[in-house]
Amino acid sequence: MVNRKDRLTDKDYKIISDHAGNIANYQQHHTIEMSQQTLTVHDFLKVDHKLYGLTLKQEHADEFIVAFHCPIPQQMAVSSPQDVQMAAQSLLKTDYAYPIERKSLSGHQDHVFFKGKEYIEQVCQQHPNAAIHLTGQALAGAVCTYIATQQSAVKKAITFDSPNIWSSLSPSIQQKAMQGKYAPILTEYIQPNHHVGLINRHDHGVGQVKYTVPPQQGSVQESITYKPREIDTFLKSAFASMNIEWNDSFDTNTFLSLVSGDFNVNGYTFHSNGATRILEEQLDHNTSFTAMLLQEIHKGRAYAQSGLEIIIKSHLLKNSSYDLESIIEHEVRTVFEKIDALDENVKDAVQHVKQELKGLVGFGHYDLLSHSDVDALLEEIKMEQNHPSFYSHEKQLNALSTLRDYEQELSTLSRQMYVMGDEYAKADRRLATQMGIH
Repeated sequence: MVNRKDRLTDKDYKIISDHAGNIANYQQHHTIEMSQQTLTVHDFLKVDHKLYGLTLKQEHADEFIVAFHCPIPQQMAVSSPQDVQMAAQSLLKTDYAYPIERKSLSGHQDHVFFKGKEYIEQVCQQHPNAAIHLTGQALAGAVCTYIATQQSAVKKAITFDSPNIWSSLSPSIQQKAMQGKYAPILTEYIQPNHHVGLINRHDHGVGQVKYTVPPQQGSVQESITYKPREIDTFLKSAFASMNIEWNDSFDTNTFLSLVSGDFNVNGYTFHSNGATRILEEQLDHNTSFTAMLLQEIHKGRAYAQSGLEIIIKSHLLKNSSYDLESIIEHEVRTVFEKIDALDENVKDAVQHVKQELKGLVGFGHYDLLSHSDVDALLEEIKMEQNHPSFYSHEKQLNALSTLRDYEQELSTLSRQMYVMGDEYAKADRRLATQMGIH
């Protein structure tokens, strides 16, 4: 067995997945150096330029890591309705058609999902006691998801930015997923602005779905002649002409990134222990980042998918509540302290008035003064000396009362925002049960 300290981390699986895209690694006994260990190529798979599989083994381990890779679709420019029609037809002739069209994976033996499953069955036959770990990106990640639902030898599968294949699975597999059978095995990492990974993310998740801290938005091919909205219209028309039901999560950006071969959005970040930095960590107590992310998702037209937006809105409300409490604690309290400090100034002002009166009427004879005498003397002092020490105690009390009302209103608003955020969080947890989002 592999020592726990030598267990592969999320970062390791991401590196291995990247290596699967390098054809130079597909040779027997080739080694790949990781941070703490060396992996050796034990076997590999090449299927008609559609699916590649790199089988790696750790020294003194009874585990095999299989990293799948699917080459990107043929690149082409899109600038006219005819281009859209041609590109859509070309794309839907690839195995991306299965998640895009939500085609059933049952009964078809010519797609990459089946070929990947067949390869893993061969590995299991040769090594019946071995545990299988899978990894892959984009469509290859979806292949890993499918195999994890079919092969009990798969003990772990970590995918990156793969489309959701929930709707392509059989009802019996969907039922198992809803019961959480695959959650301990499968983890799907999704970047919030990776259009391919967001396909069908409003469906139930097969395993655990974790949104990662987003990188900078990658560039996507833009049409010079046609705006994205127009391409969207052409796309829907192309789907209709092929008698394919329109998939709302397959938007213009997804289409352009697929047909242009743009999979360059790659901004995974990791903790020092190799764990992936997920979105929940960044959102907590970070209002500006949360609001920015929600804006970016809307601007990027990622239909992101009810689960992701609820996560963000929940944190946005809660973080705003924290900010408001901070304002109350620091700024409003500071005003109270300043007003309280006025009492000392008032004492000084009263003492000053007394000194002025002493000079006018003689020392120690205040009890001999009438109200009118005092009023006249005060008015005389105010006329002769523009002294700032005179104030209205009634106004001070009114100001304090108003400020306390303001504080109470802010506190009430803060509590209400937190409650709203908590309700969003509960809705998120309900969705997590249904969709596998964590």
